[in-house]
Amino acid sequence: MLRRDGTLAVPARILLVAAGIAGLAVSATSDPFSAVFFVSYYLVGGLLTIRRPNNLVSWLLVGIAFTFLGTTTRPALDIARLNAGTASLSDELWVWVNSWCGSATFVLFAALAATFPAGQLPAGRWRRPLLVGLATGFCVVILSMITPKLSASTNGVNEIFVPNPIGLIPDFPGFRQVMIASFVVVIGVFALAIASMIARYRAAAETTRLQLRWLMAAISFVLLGVSIGLVLGTLVPNLDGTVWIVAIIAYPTVPIAIGVAIMRYRLYDIDRIVNKALVYGAVTAILAGVFAAVTALTQRTFVALTGQASDAAIVLTTLAVATLYTPVRRRVEVLVDRYFKYDQRLFGAYRDELRRALDVLAPAGAAQRLAREALAETGAVGAAIMGADATVLASAGRWPAEPSIAIPVRAEGAPLSAVLLGPRHDGRPHRSQAVAALGEVAAMAAMASTAIPTNVRARVATELAPMVRREPATEPSEATKATAVQPEG
Repeated sequence: MLRRDGTLAVPARILLVAAGIAGLAVSATSDPFSAVFFVSYYLVGGLLTIRRPNNLVSWLLVGIAFTFLGTTTRPALDIARLNAGTASLSDELWVWVNSWCGSATFVLFAALAATFPAGQLPAGRWRRPLLVGLATGFCVVILSMITPKLSASTNGVNEIFVPNPIGLIPDFPGFRQVMIASFVVVIGVFALAIASMIARYRAAAETTRLQLRWLMAAISFVLLGVSIGLVLGTLVPNLDGTVWIVAIIAYPTVPIAIGVAIMRYRLYDIDRIVNKALVYGAVTAILAGVFAAVTALTQRTFVALTGQASDAAIVLTTLAVATLYTPVRRRVEVLVDRYFKYDQRLFGAYRDELRRALDVLAPAGAAQRLAREALAETGAVGAAIMGADATVLASAGRWPAEPSIAIPVRAEGAPLSAVLLGPRHDGRPHRSQAVAALGEVAAMAAMASTAIPTNVRARVATELAPMVRREPATEPSEATKATAVQPEG
């Protein structure tokens, strides 16, 4: 089912599309929120599955999409026949799936948080707790399938329990307490997975941290929304379904976060597929809307003029829409490329990674990055990096400014001599911890820029100049010159 390049083969893609169409058909009979959840997760998960079928994250997103369908309510349920055990097979199946899909959704969320973006559990001290936690969560899902009773609801608020045709121990007295405890365990596993994600984020490289940041925020938002719903639903039961508003808002943020990681930080290197999917999806929607509107208008015109409908209206509309395809596609491509541009060069992601590494090693790039980081972390109105010749190599914020502190760069032979900070926005003095940390980071940046020979650094700086957007260096003010610290040695 895989092609030679590792992507999904055509027959498997057809099955994937067919499953998506079936899911859309089911979502059309459910509430609109579940339909939105299904489409958002299945669209992102389907694109990932086509490109990265061996990555577990792809299938987890597809699985979450279908569990959202399983958690929807069905207003046509015959509760009386369900209680009597004479309900139709479709009603029995719907209630059975509905009873365990809620737990399955959060177990899959936990697996997503634990394995994103590599598609496998992290190594180290978190691996065993995650294995135990996820195994426990899946056991809870299996137990939910064979519980003595199933929960049923026609409005998503009022819940009743009906017999489970395949349930074990029908007269088990502590059924409700066990089910509540089981769901608390599932939420605990979800929280454990998010904690492991935070630990991986803190220890990850810069690019991986950028990729993790969006999903970590979104999936934590989901946990917060579910926790709020559970607490408010227990303390204030008369609020009914309004307790889940935060969770409803949070659910679609997960596929959006993964989409941002893909498009902005080249995750999985499928930005071209996403770009084209957005372009042709938007073009199809626009042309379909135009076709429907123009057909209705021309049919009404024919009816008003001749008293009857005409097939000529459909022919004319088809010709008009066909002529619109090319200009509409070009306009949509321009709009999509503005926000979701992909790199058309070969080795685009790898090329960017190398460029970023070389940019850190080039003195000008290292100085510019250091100036931006100093500005962000210290709260100063401006920051500047001084070179060995007491000139400003790079600046950020408002500069020239009257420097309030000069931090020497203690690295022998480094092209950077000092970091100058302007006053803080709040008027307070700079914190000693921030100053000490900035001195340490500045020394590391200076040593990184001296890791390659001087002639190579000059060549790197020359070749990267047209590719790297930098703020123009400014001439040092008299106060800057007076405060500049010469490098040691």
